[in-house]
Amino acid sequence: MLNGMKNLSIYGAKVWVGDSEPPKEKILHVSDGFFTENPTDDAIEVNASGLVIIPGLIEAHAHLCLNAGDDWEKVQNNDSSRSMSLRMIENAQKMLRAGITTIRDLGAPTELAVSLRNAINEGIVTGPELFVAGAPITTTAGHGNFWNGEADGELGVRVAVRERIKAGVDWIKVMASGGNMTPGSNTARAQYSIDEMKAIVEEAHRLGTSVTAHAHGVEGIRHALAGGVDMIEHCTFQTENGSEPIPEVIAEIISSQTIVSPTLTGSLALQKGTELYKKRTELTRQLVEGGAQIVMSTDCGIPGTPHIYLSYALETMHDMSDLSAIETLRLATSTSAHLLSLDDRGKIKTGLRADLVALNEDPTVNLAALRDINFVMSGGSFVHR
Repeated sequence: MLNGMKNLSIYGAKVWVGDSEPPKEKILHVSDGFFTENPTDDAIEVNASGLVIIPGLIEAHAHLCLNAGDDWEKVQNNDSSRSMSLRMIENAQKMLRAGITTIRDLGAPTELAVSLRNAINEGIVTGPELFVAGAPITTTAGHGNFWNGEADGELGVRVAVRERIKAGVDWIKVMASGGNMTPGSNTARAQYSIDEMKAIVEEAHRLGTSVTAHAHGVEGIRHALAGGVDMIEHCTFQTENGSEPIPEVIAEIISSQTIVSPTLTGSLALQKGTELYKKRTELTRQLVEGGAQIVMSTDCGIPGTPHIYLSYALETMHDMSDLSAIETLRLATSTSAHLLSLDDRGKIKTGLRADLVALNEDPTVNLAALRDINFVMSGGSFVHR
């Protein structure tokens, strides 16, 4: 799927480097997987006339082990570890072909997630660069317990953090509230006490690892904030009547600089024109206009949200937030790279990873152009499409 890294000079294209400026014509030089200031003597010239080149996209919340179908539970329950691993590889490669060169996987069996990340890094299989959380930490019978991540009490959750870090995860994920895909869990209520959340964060930070918390209802969001998590997934302020944000909680998210990963799903886009969509739009605008730190994410793999959904989610964010197309696109490139501490990517700049997407139209004018791909490069290697 990837050909070997070559020394290249790509000319003729307009390049959006990942900042606030529109694309400009620029020659790009690539050597040993990174952008360089000057060409090498053996550089191969690539004519990209008429194309617009942007940094590779970053998906901050994926589930490679899920099939995005209504039958997800049946498929998962009947999976062997081998079949699930193959599905994860295929989904990762689909995403790479769609221009997503970096993925944060936030829910899968720990051993499978870590093994796939390592296999990609070692060149055994091809795929985007992965950063994985493995099995989320959840209460007994809590949301996502099907990934075998149950832990209870302050000592229990500390042990759970240590086990995941021993296994080699990049992030700790905790289910701070119930979730929509786990019958019997309660999205409106917190799953863990504040003291348990503090224990998770303290232990992870002691070991140099960041914590993100799944949280829908306001109680789960409050407990995540009180526990000191680094990021909140979903952050929907979910009630039976849709999103109902609490101004003082929004203010705390912003003042604490807790990152928000909003997971704009396929089902959300289908609600356009409804009261539910209007309420979620109001929440999104409060976060954006208040200066919240936001990474772009979809929760891809869940029913109705295919793994290549990121471009559509960016259109939803553009519609909900009133951000410009460029500002929206930065959420899935330079902004996400910065907030996820991935300082070696997210922009087209000398010294950074040569992750890029070459498009036939300009996505800084029309985000739908993200689906009209000419070629993708990951770490200096072309992706076969």
